[in-house]
Amino acid sequence: MSLAKTFYLLKDAELRASELYALIGLSVAITHPELADLFSSLAEDETLHARQIEMMHTIFLQSPDSFLDGPDAEKTIGEFVQNVETIKNYFNQHFGKMLPADLIGLALDLEKHLVESHSAFFINIQDDSVKKLFAGLHAGNEAHIRKLQDFRNG
Repeated sequence: MSLAKTFYLLKDAELRASELYALIGLSVAITHPELADLFSSLAEDETLHARQIEMMHTIFLQSPDSFLDGPDAEKTIGEFVQNVETIKNYFNQHFGKMLPADLIGLALDLEKHLVESHSAFFINIQDDSVKKLFAGLHAGNEAHIRKLQDFRNG
C-alpha cells in the first residue's frame, strides 16, 4: 500500500466517525439536547483528528516509517472503517428503538476500537515526531471514552 493511501484511509476513517457522530447528534437534538451536544462535540473532535492526520502526512514525508507503508497498516485501518460502517448501519436500522444508553454504548465501542487502532500505530511507528502525533490522537480518543462514560454515569 502506498503511503499516500495509508494517510488517505486514516483521514477517511476519522471523517466517517465524525459523520456518524454528527448524524447521531442531529437525530437526538430535539429529544435529548444534552446528548446531542455530546455527539456534536465528538464529531468536531474527529474532524480535528482528520486535520491532525494531514499534518502527520506532511511530517511523515520527511522521515518515512516502514510500518505505515505496509499491509498491517492497511488492515488496521480497514478494520476500523468496517466497524464504523457496521455501527452506522446498525444505528440507521434501529434508531427508533434506541435509548440514550444504547447510543452511548455504540460510541464507546467505536472509541475503544479507535484506541486499539491508534495503539497499533503508536507501538509500531519508529519516528518520534509521528509517534507523538499518534499519541495525541490516542489521548483524544481516551478523552472521548471518559466523556461518554461520565455522561452515561450521570
